[in-house]
Amino acid sequence: MRRIIALMSCVVMSVTLSISSAFAKDVEYRLPSSVTPTFQKIHLNIDPDAADYSGVTVIDISVNTPTKKVGFYQEDLTVTQAFLTQGDTTIALTVSEGDYNMNWGEAESDIAKGDYQLNIQFKGKVNTSSDGMYLSRFEENNYIFTQFEDMHARKAFPSFDEPAFKIAYQMTITSPEKQVVVSNTPVAKRTVENGAQTVVFEKTKPMPTYLIAYAVGPFDSAELTGLSVPGKVYVPKGYADKTKFVVKHTPEILASLEAFFDIKYPYKKLDFVAVPNFTHGAMENVGLITYRDSLLLLEDNPSLTERSGPLNVIAHELAHQWFGNLVTMEWWDDLWLNEAFASWAASYTMMELYPELNFADRIVQEGAFGADASPTVKPVKKIVRTQPDVMDGLGLNYSKGESILQMIESLIGTEKFRDGVRNYMNKHAWGNTVADDLWAALDNVSDFNLSAMMKAYLEQPGYPLISIDKNGTVTQSRFHYAGAEVAPQTWAVPLKLTYKVKGNIKQEVVFIDEKTTTLPQLAEAEWVFPNDNATGYFRWAISKKQMTALLNDLGALNNREKKNVLYNAQAILNAGVINIGDVMPVVNALAKDDEAVVKRAAVAVLAEFTYLVDDTNRDNYAALLTQEYLPVLNALTLTPAKGESESEIRLRNSLYGLLGQYAKNDSLIEKSEKLAKQYVKDTTSVPAGIARTAIAVTTKHGDTAMFDTIVDAFKKATLPNVKNTLLYSMSFTDKETVNKMLDIALTDLVTPANTLYMVVSVSRNLEDKTLLYSWMNENLDALIGKMPDYHVSRMPEFVSTTCDTKNLNLAKAFYAPLKDKHQGMARSYDVMLDNTQQCLRLKDTFQEGFNQYVSRYSN
Repeated sequence: MRRIIALMSCVVMSVTLSISSAFAKDVEYRLPSSVTPTFQKIHLNIDPDAADYSGVTVIDISVNTPTKKVGFYQEDLTVTQAFLTQGDTTIALTVSEGDYNMNWGEAESDIAKGDYQLNIQFKGKVNTSSDGMYLSRFEENNYIFTQFEDMHARKAFPSFDEPAFKIAYQMTITSPEKQVVVSNTPVAKRTVENGAQTVVFEKTKPMPTYLIAYAVGPFDSAELTGLSVPGKVYVPKGYADKTKFVVKHTPEILASLEAFFDIKYPYKKLDFVAVPNFTHGAMENVGLITYRDSLLLLEDNPSLTERSGPLNVIAHELAHQWFGNLVTMEWWDDLWLNEAFASWAASYTMMELYPELNFADRIVQEGAFGADASPTVKPVKKIVRTQPDVMDGLGLNYSKGESILQMIESLIGTEKFRDGVRNYMNKHAWGNTVADDLWAALDNVSDFNLSAMMKAYLEQPGYPLISIDKNGTVTQSRFHYAGAEVAPQTWAVPLKLTYKVKGNIKQEVVFIDEKTTTLPQLAEAEWVFPNDNATGYFRWAISKKQMTALLNDLGALNNREKKNVLYNAQAILNAGVINIGDVMPVVNALAKDDEAVVKRAAVAVLAEFTYLVDDTNRDNYAALLTQEYLPVLNALTLTPAKGESESEIRLRNSLYGLLGQYAKNDSLIEKSEKLAKQYVKDTTSVPAGIARTAIAVTTKHGDTAMFDTIVDAFKKATLPNVKNTLLYSMSFTDKETVNKMLDIALTDLVTPANTLYMVVSVSRNLEDKTLLYSWMNENLDALIGKMPDYHVSRMPEFVSTTCDTKNLNLAKAFYAPLKDKHQGMARSYDVMLDNTQQCLRLKDTFQEGFNQYVSRYSN
């Protein structure tokens, strides 16, 4: 008890400091420092069966300097009354709307310094997309869910909707008595009168608005037993029996994280909610974590590949209870502090608890390198003014951020890294931080100057290409694709070198912070591998002679390093450093590796060349696949064997996916049709990974009547992952069926959050996208009206990135009248344009070499 009291005394100080420090400089896109909140009560009147709702909020505020107006955020609400109270005094406020969703309550005369209560009455409409407070209709029942990250709490109730305002809240919800009502904290009191219930929840710990959550609807639930606090999994009515896998594994994930941080889970309860209509994957709301229903509603014992995603996401969201919730970034420019750490902690947990899922061989940075190579990419830490600014390049917060943390961990060791994290957590618990707080915590446990290295990677875009010549001269430049132009940059790059000299393998760590550095010890090296355990965030190039020697000595590398050799070869090809004739020997050598995880990487690199496949070389590429890779698939067979590893299963799925689409093999097409029909008849009879390709191959080559058969099976299916496998694997290309696929996206069979996925599926299947744009033009209002704002703003890059001039012209014509009407779409259009033009440049550069290479497989 004494320890808790001491901690709480620190809490007040931490929160006060974090709020005041947040406004060292007032900026136009954030509320001014003249007024700060200290506590907020919110009372909402919600009926899931009604389109409208109402509410009242009372916010305790401190007026720090005399002012005539008090600012707060709201969007799409109607404020019916606003006033300040101080004891018996009431000050009327006239509310007007300003920029950045700010509203201003103005008094007739100056409001003196002091403490007040800001009272706001309001009403609004429940939206049907999937942000803010929204309606989700599922199997004839209505549910209310929330998604407030990043700037969406203001759509549900007026508030000081900034992460630096980390205060306590108390939620009260009045709804029909029949509904289940849940929020961030346990219920303090529930009363019922005339068929309506009023549920008062306990006060929260200090937290930002984006972590507030509640749900209302006819939920069923399952107990989450074995946790350090009470917990439940709330699911749509009738689905409680689909949570056994999650109930089984959540306690061990939470315990692992508690042990890592050496801090118990910091809140009073831990509930999960399965949401049928969810824009993103999951959301780490304090005490009420929401997930796409496909992550929680599972078979009792999913296959290795099907359990990997849900367990990783659960670990990620639970890690957020410390990274992001207990310690919160001060403003959205440091969102990576939340996401990178949660991703790193999730990977750490997965490796510790589930080695059979092979997270140890994942190379996270490969998920970041593509986007981070664009000349238009922004730094991970960038200026953020609006919600689309937060979402711009969002994925790099996760993948690039985690990659940099892994690189640091590899340099200083896991134990020191953990010590730094624990110190950071304890120092800033219940408060807010900026990036410099993290640099300081990690510098304190390191012998290296990590600050300069981390800032260079996170505060400027892109990453280096490290070139090592035969004389040991090391040159760094900003990596870019052939033909692109980028500004010159340098980094402080840690090279963890492995090299072979006179038959002996040596290792050392060298920091490179100049454009050119000479390392004499490499001058006599037979080969150099500059990325020990593949933890570096850079690309590299060595001489052709050294690469040949390295390929002849692959036994000296581990699986991660072999994969890095492959991916790196593909990357520096795209950079114009080497040619296709240099890459293919690397692919062929590693495709013969004994390890399935390495073979799969070779398949992935081979698949990178499909943008060069056209009518002139399609048969030759098919012959290459049939000769070199079909025997590997035939050896595996399309029927998994008992006891197969996760890597073997994924290798089969990757091979089948590539060969099914491009090999033009009649036997494979026949097998696919049999498997597809078998799965549609009994979705437990074929693994999902195989079923997806089987359906894709069959619908690409088969009878269009299968559309109705698949849709009927979709309607009967209960598990979300089964529904997704059926609906989004279809690859029809004829006009009538393409239009049917797109039309179904606008029906109630597809949730608003999934609408874009069907459009993307169709776009992916069509080489000529005329049909797609024709349909989108005819159905534009319905399509945009149904999708969440995030998907609308990102349509160009998700739907329309191409490697074809005709398709590019179709995209330009479609988005020209649209891109400036929807916030964030113009930026997404520029990203699409840049990605497309880059692909066209690569195509122009490498088409001839690719044609020559595959021509050797012609009959």
